[in-house]
Amino acid sequence: MDLLPKVFRTEGDLTDFDPSRIFDSIVKETRLSEDKAKMITELVVRRIISSGIKFLSGPHIREIVCSILSEQHFEDERKLYTRIGMPLMDYEEILEKGLEEHPKMMMNPEKIHNWSSNRISEEYTHLRILTNEESKAHLYGDIHIHKLRYFDLRPLSQIWDPRMILENGSPPLKNYIPCCNLNPAKNLREACDHLIKWLVLTQNEICGNQGYNHIITYLAPYVKELNDPDLNLIIKNFIYEMNYFSAITGRKIAPTTILTHPTVDKSLLKVPAIGPYGKIEGCYEQFYDECLKLFNSFTYNFKEGDHNKNPFYTPKHEVYISESLLKDYSSAYQKIWDETFTMRTPILSNSDIHGFDHEWDKAISPTTYNNQGMLQEVCMNLPRFAYLSKDEENFIEIIKAKINLSSKILLKKYDIIRRRLKSNHLPLFGGIIKNQDIYNLKNQCLSISFIGLNEAVKSLIDYELHEHLDAFNLGKKTLLEMNKACKELSKKHNKNFVLSENISKKSPFRFANLDLKHFPEKAIPQIKGEMHYYTNSAHFREKAEVNVIKQVESQEIYHDYLDNGAIEYISLTELKTSNLNLDDFVKRIFLPSKLVRVKFF
Repeated sequence: MDLLPKVFRTEGDLTDFDPSRIFDSIVKETRLSEDKAKMITELVVRRIISSGIKFLSGPHIREIVCSILSEQHFEDERKLYTRIGMPLMDYEEILEKGLEEHPKMMMNPEKIHNWSSNRISEEYTHLRILTNEESKAHLYGDIHIHKLRYFDLRPLSQIWDPRMILENGSPPLKNYIPCCNLNPAKNLREACDHLIKWLVLTQNEICGNQGYNHIITYLAPYVKELNDPDLNLIIKNFIYEMNYFSAITGRKIAPTTILTHPTVDKSLLKVPAIGPYGKIEGCYEQFYDECLKLFNSFTYNFKEGDHNKNPFYTPKHEVYISESLLKDYSSAYQKIWDETFTMRTPILSNSDIHGFDHEWDKAISPTTYNNQGMLQEVCMNLPRFAYLSKDEENFIEIIKAKINLSSKILLKKYDIIRRRLKSNHLPLFGGIIKNQDIYNLKNQCLSISFIGLNEAVKSLIDYELHEHLDAFNLGKKTLLEMNKACKELSKKHNKNFVLSENISKKSPFRFANLDLKHFPEKAIPQIKGEMHYYTNSAHFREKAEVNVIKQVESQEIYHDYLDNGAIEYISLTELKTSNLNLDDFVKRIFLPSKLVRVKFF
């Protein structure tokens, strides 16, 4: 023992070297047999003595143990025994220079601490949760696990039923200790304030987009005798407060979403209306006029933008529209057209496909809060699979194999969140109101998305999606097979697997740059300036020479295979070139199509 140095402990004192501590920790953490653990311990002691080390610490001993585990080919055990963190120089670089990958991002102490903890969480997921195959698939670029740094703790996104807060106050849980409870709102200003407070609180437990569905209908009972200036001021403050989320937390926050419409939702006509003080004021069918006033107020404020006339990129303004709505509320939608030309902010959502008659809306009842969302997304690199494949059939087989791999990752996330809810690591999401779970796992989607259908098809048959019927049909066949695979997974596991449009802004660039590195002779990414990227999901590439009518006719076929729909981006310049005004496009082309959403630029 005289040959062994003292050990500096994290508690701040020195202690004698004790080999039994190494033995015990190896058995506990790696589950090696006692004989093998004893052998590793002996090798560690020999290494320390022979090296003549004069100073040891716990982390230093662990590094030596991990080195010997690798040398003895216990790689899985090394992963279990290793520490997680980051090199000292990496952290110091952030302190001095900020994040290289986000040079324009505002730095502050909270963001630096958040970034550091994210590194630990991401390493933990690779080492402890994912298998070697799953981890390598993400790191190598076959797949992209969206927001991997939050995989071990947080659901991805959620759309909330405002009635939960309007009826019960903020927060709606009466046993939530960290903050005081507020009684149900007595007026519109308080109602908006309570809805904002709920999103601020739940940002501590979620990593992606949040929003409110049917917010116009649910807030209508609070409007009553408010005049337009007072109403506009309240809604303006509501939008401003939601826009501030990114400044009050250490992490980048996905945009919130507000879904609006000028009248009462058909699914809510007979539902008891919650009004001031949480009291019932008849049914929502009594508040048509108030809905229209609210809709006009939201549109007015989104069109006005902020103090400098800049558009609001968060919250997103999604607007339900249908043939009947456009006919009955043409003047209200004319203001949406004005907002579109002025700020480019509205997203039009075809309510005949994805609105009033949607499955979620059919589930609305007076006693059930309709909260739903996406638990996790895993995105697939389709061009990579094309580069690896021998032919079209082999391409489809590779996709199916990667969908199967992605499903295993999604099922792990499902089990993780189930455990986090049970252990109260998600105290708000795990709450219960009137004997119903606030967050119901069964209402969550397990999303499998994809990047670069256009480039994958180009690699296989040398035509882009818009250039040849064979290319378009291969794209259609690919989507059909992916959608079919997701439905089979849903049936097999009794979970809601869906094929979705990719929502990650990072993955199109990440996949393209990795493929340029690994497949330099085959990779065919798009180029914008010095950036390489793949076309998102099933879209035609940017600036493809396709007129807007053909674009819609083609893309609606693809959108039909995406369970959550997609957003089709339409150029206002292209509309003008095609002699179409916005009103004509919506009436004649968008609404009769199967497109779910469009956004104009």
